[in-house]
This record gives sequence, structure tokens and C-alpha cells, in this order.
Amino acid sequence: MRRWLVIWASMMFLCACGTQETDSSPLVGEQESKHRVNDQKQLTETGEPLLIYTTVFVLEDFIKKIGGDHVEVKNLIPIGVDAHTYEPSVREMIAVAESDGFFYSGGGMEGFIESMMHSLRDEKVPMFEASEGVEFIGGGHDHHHHGEEDHHHDHHHGDRDPHVWIDPIRAIQLARNVKAGLQQLKPEASEAFEKNFEQLVEQLEALDQSFLAMTESAERTMFLVAHAGYTYWEERYGLEQVAITGFSPANEPSLHQVKELIEFAEAHGLSHIGFERNYKIPIAETLMEELGGEAVYFNNLENVVQADRDKGFDYFDLMEQNVKTLEQLLNE
Repeated sequence: MRRWLVIWASMMFLCACGTQETDSSPLVGEQESKHRVNDQKQLTETGEPLLIYTTVFVLEDFIKKIGGDHVEVKNLIPIGVDAHTYEPSVREMIAVAESDGFFYSGGGMEGFIESMMHSLRDEKVPMFEASEGVEFIGGGHDHHHHGEEDHHHDHHHGDRDPHVWIDPIRAIQLARNVKAGLQQLKPEASEAFEKNFEQLVEQLEALDQSFLAMTESAERTMFLVAHAGYTYWEERYGLEQVAITGFSPANEPSLHQVKELIEFAEAHGLSHIGFERNYKIPIAETLMEELGGEAVYFNNLENVVQADRDKGFDYFDLMEQNVKTLEQLLNE
């Protein structure tokens, strides 16, 4: 009966969100597994790892790092799919309902969260917003500066930039919330979660120092990117991103704004563009050809390409690559 109730609620959810093809492919990180009973007492007695679902790669990685052998983590969002516009299938909704816990980023990153929570309101699965307590940037913050009159085409995703994890210091709060959630789900492992969290904080603080050292010695502070996903670097390290699309890559500029972007980039000697490995943004590629520049690649940690997943890259591997890419753009 429980399963059919979830199916019914999921179908209502999908009808509210619009038509979507049902995905029958395995979830990211999914292996064959038996039916899980969402019962904390039974979990404690059996000593089985917690089955956790999440949405963005950075949370998947942090949950693994903090949870260790106490967790099995699966990513709800398929490789290469934009978390901003993704909508879960009925099968995926059932998987979340039958898990031990669900961690999502929040802050407007996942557009389906409110509908999912409503659909699963009668289920017992605990849900945790990892960005709770994080100071967001947004509202009146400008992402594009071009032309003498400072014309802007701001794109707000819930009036704030949800990509908080690219700032290593803000990422500490994400990790803290992950730790607290896991301690709630499996209190007998609290000490292990705390120890792993402290090690993660040390790594995040070291990463912050890498960014600081690089940006302080760079030739410029301005850089051109395909997607406005780097607002937090602007604040933390005194940089300025000139973005072609908004917080979501689907938010494209008008023809007039493209013309302004080209004029602005040429006036400031910007030709190379920072793209993201898992998104193809045609308008940015067109602009790059017009400027005669080259493409360099960032990892947004929202999602990763299959090749990086196959190599076992984690948050820090990908962020160190970001330091090198940013260094290239700031010294072109």
C-alpha cells in the first residue's frame, strides 16, 4: 500500500511540473539493493549503512567523506543533467521515499524540492537542507557589467546564487549541516562523523588559502564565463565575473545584450571564456568565436562528467583544477 501511495503522489507531482519522460536508467551510484525499511531502530540494530540520496555532486562527496563506512550515497540527478531544471521520475521519487535520508542543497538550486516535499509529506524519510545557515549572495548583486552606462542583465534564481560550495569557507557550513544530519540519523556514529568533519574543514581552509595566494598574484581581477556560477569568488577573493548566461545556463542574454558583452569584453581585453565541463552553452561558444578566444573549463561541482567520476575525482581534485583554470583566465 505504501508503494502505491508514493506512486500516486509522484504522479500528482509530475502532472504539476509538466510532462517528462520516465527514466529507467540506474541512478548515479546505484547498485542492486534490497528493499530498505526506513526504521531507525532496525537500522541501529543491524548496523547497516544508511542509504542516503542527494542532489548535487558536492553533497554526494561530503556525505561520503563525513559518513565513511556508515553511509551508502546515491545521487538522484543523472550525470550531465542541470539541477536547476531537473524533475524526478516516479521511480526516483519512490527511491527517495524508501531511503534513510535525503540531503538537498536548497537556496533555489533544485526547482523540484517544494513539490517533492509536498508529494512525500506522509512519508517518514528525513529531509535536510544543506545550505541552511549559509549567507547567500543575490538580490541586487550584479553579474554583468558592460557599456559605459553599466547596462546589466541580471538573472536571479530565487533572488540568490545557489552555488555556495565554490566558496571553501561557505562550504564548511554545508559540511556542518551534513554532519548534523548524519548524527541525527545514526547517533551511535556521532564521534566518527565529528572526526571526519574536522578533517574536511582543515582541507577546506587549505583550499581557501590556495585561492587567496593565486588571486593575490594575478594580473587582473576580471574574468569571462559562460555561466554566472562564480558570484562567491567575487566576494571572497575580490574578483569580477563577466557572465554570458545567468545563475541557470538556460537564462540566455538577448541579441542586444550579446552585442554589449562583445563590446565590453573587447574593451577590457577579455577573449578566453570559462565553460563548465558538463554544460554546453551555444551562445557562449558563438561569442567566443567572435572574440577569437579559447575555451577553458571549470568544474561547478553541481554535477560532474562521467570521465571525472570514473577517475574517482572528489571535490578537492576538481576545485584544485578550478584554481588552475581561474589562474589562466586572470593572467591571459
